[in-house]
Amino acid sequence: MRTFELAQSGYSQSGGFAAAAGTRRFAGTRSPAVGVVVLCSITCAGVLFCLLSVPLAYSSCVGPPSLRARLQKEPTAEVYADLGAWFGNHKQFKCAAEAFAAASKLQPDSASLAYMWGLSLYSAGDAQAAADPLRTAERLNPSDVRPYLALGAALDQASQFADAEKEWRGALAIDPSAPAALDGLSRDLINDKDYTSVIALLELPANRAQRSPQQSLGLGMAYAKTAQLDKASMVLREGLNTTPDSLPLANELAVVLVLLARTDEAIAVLDLAIEKHPRNLDTQILYFRTLVTTHSDMAQRVGHKLLSTFSPNWEVLYLNGVLETRDAEWQQARQHLEQSVALKPDYYKSRKSLGVVLAKLKDPQGARKQLEQAIALGDTEPETQYDLAMVLKGLGEVEQAKERIKAYQQLKEAQAARTQAAGKAQMGDQAMAAGDPAHAAALYREAMESDPGEALLAYKLAMALDKSNETLNEIAALQQALHLNPNLAEAQNQMGYLAIRRGETAQAEDCFRAAVHASPSYVVAWVNLAAALASEKRWQDARDAVGHALDIAPDNPQARQLSEAIAAAQAQP
Repeated sequence: MRTFELAQSGYSQSGGFAAAAGTRRFAGTRSPAVGVVVLCSITCAGVLFCLLSVPLAYSSCVGPPSLRARLQKEPTAEVYADLGAWFGNHKQFKCAAEAFAAASKLQPDSASLAYMWGLSLYSAGDAQAAADPLRTAERLNPSDVRPYLALGAALDQASQFADAEKEWRGALAIDPSAPAALDGLSRDLINDKDYTSVIALLELPANRAQRSPQQSLGLGMAYAKTAQLDKASMVLREGLNTTPDSLPLANELAVVLVLLARTDEAIAVLDLAIEKHPRNLDTQILYFRTLVTTHSDMAQRVGHKLLSTFSPNWEVLYLNGVLETRDAEWQQARQHLEQSVALKPDYYKSRKSLGVVLAKLKDPQGARKQLEQAIALGDTEPETQYDLAMVLKGLGEVEQAKERIKAYQQLKEAQAARTQAAGKAQMGDQAMAAGDPAHAAALYREAMESDPGEALLAYKLAMALDKSNETLNEIAALQQALHLNPNLAEAQNQMGYLAIRRGETAQAEDCFRAAVHASPSYVVAWVNLAAALASEKRWQDARDAVGHALDIAPDNPQARQLSEAIAAAQAQP
């Protein structure tokens, strides 16, 4: 659970809770709230006595004698705020929340007190209750970034991720380089699998100079997920150089390096990470997995060490079973794989490996059960179908064995087709880069013949046709892309652009809105939506759309120019 140290943007990191609170001295000798309390004591006998005699809700909320004496003498918002700060500095966050609640009720127009009330509740682990006072703080002082940061964190903790993203964007509208907002928004976008938006957010010039570890990790993951492995390795390496103790950066960099076939570098990165964090099991397992995958001679030694050093772990057992299977140590492999399956029964690779081992140990019924379970759990490897076919054949179930052989052949053909399509698509990319869209289109078509279910190939074909001015064919390719993946934001945006060219503004608006719904940080689509709305003189909607674009990318020249044009057009009589 995060505490007050989380919201440090603009705070003194050494000043403790009082510094985070931004405690201020109220104007004059007494706050306006004191006048309210005195009035109540005059007009409603006993009200002041009740306020002084009723303790805070938690019986353990006992502040220092000096503050208790001040509270007895004059229970002002200022004294309650000081008491809240004292509780916060002593990690008594529920008590701090009670004190700031009392202060805020006495001075309801104070954004700072509402903020500290909400932040105290959040730090006490009550993210839901924190939302209302934090929203009050935002309303009272919309230019203060702190409530947006705290509310974003609270909403994330409450799993209200869409609402949290709005708060992170609100914070970035105030301070485009706020580290906590960039961290939180990029993390939420990664969880949404909105990798294009992560790249758009963190590639901004203002955010490149000094990325936090979380930002480097998010951008590296986004590059990796969009098949930009070289960029991913560069960003992750830079992040690790800046923060060499970061295990998440080291682990992600190692994974990317393996994908780039730079296994020696990956092992070197993990060696250093383990040297710094010898007790971290996740990194140890990643290291072991990498050694097993690359058939390293060190794998067996590391596997035995992990078995003896850590408590039983399903993946350590599975990987040791894989090594033992390679060495034909069938009984030992069976023991480790059965233990792995018992610990994690839904991992199909363990079951597939156990099925192979049981077949070798002349246990066809056991092998059949494990292989069928692996397929039921999602194993789509052709070899699993083949292994099961051989087991069924040995059991005399010839017809079922034939069905499995047929499935094996179909999966092998599909696998080969995807490999061929990937090769053709890469050649098409090279042709586009060389300025030959006609050749690129031909290559993308060949790729689609091999892999007709890939939406990205249809979109790439559309872009090649756009360069060749084959508009009708381009529309057909975009329609196919969107049929395969309606949330392909780039395809929706391009359909909107073509609709604008045809003068079909309503259809264009629908397409642009679909694009920004699929990818909320897609600046180009926000700008296009604003332009479409402005063309119909829907000024407020257009201002809202271009405002979204500027919130995401304040320095975007198209968004700034359009914003100015909309303002000028709206000002005309």
